[in-house]
Amino acid sequence: SFSQQDWASYEMAVFDTQSLLRDLDGRVVEALKQPHANHVIKQAVQVLPTDYIGFIASELRGHGVWAAKHCYGCRTVLRLVQHCGQGGWASECAEAVVHEVLDSAMDLCSDEYGKFVLEEVLRSGSVEHRRHVLQALSARLMRHAKHKHASTLLEKAFRHCDENDTVGIVEELIGNAETVQSLTRTQFGMHVLRDLVLSGQHSERVRGVLCSLADELQMSQRGRRLMELVAHP
Repeated sequence: SFSQQDWASYEMAVFDTQSLLRDLDGRVVEALKQPHANHVIKQAVQVLPTDYIGFIASELRGHGVWAAKHCYGCRTVLRLVQHCGQGGWASECAEAVVHEVLDSAMDLCSDEYGKFVLEEVLRSGSVEHRRHVLQALSARLMRHAKHKHASTLLEKAFRHCDENDTVGIVEELIGNAETVQSLTRTQFGMHVLRDLVLSGQHSERVRGVLCSLADELQMSQRGRRLMELVAHP
């Protein structure tokens, strides 16, 4: 149980936190541009209850896409995902920022920093949010599968999304030999095939298609490594 001293320490911590947050009120966007101040915002969103960070999310409304694409701002936006669906004004503000990001997900898939926000959505977002990202990936699937940044999102999708939601993506990636061959000829396309094998999603279908292309895959080092994974899951 809490002693009187514990309660005093707790109340002082709450007071200090509220004082700090008051200093940031109205300055969130500017703080996210700063190499040190952005850490204060990021940490507040990470560790404080949702009700405490409502003003941060509120000030980011209308700036969600900018922040997601910013080298510092993305750190705060991705942490807002955990505050969605909690009920109340603060959570609604967080939801609004995340929806701004999801509305631009097609472009953010290939963004150096935006992809981190979408990865967090796939990792801990709601089913609805995850499906938004899957739709964005599907819209330019082959381009995304061969892209340095977007290809990593596909790995997260295979790991965190339900098989029923990824079946369309998987079928498009391995639906015919020409598509698979196209992926095997690029570094990141090969990474996507590897991640698909390792994920275990639709494993029988994936292994059957890759085995049918074994002769061609054995002609390259990356292809041989892929076939080793197929043979020894």
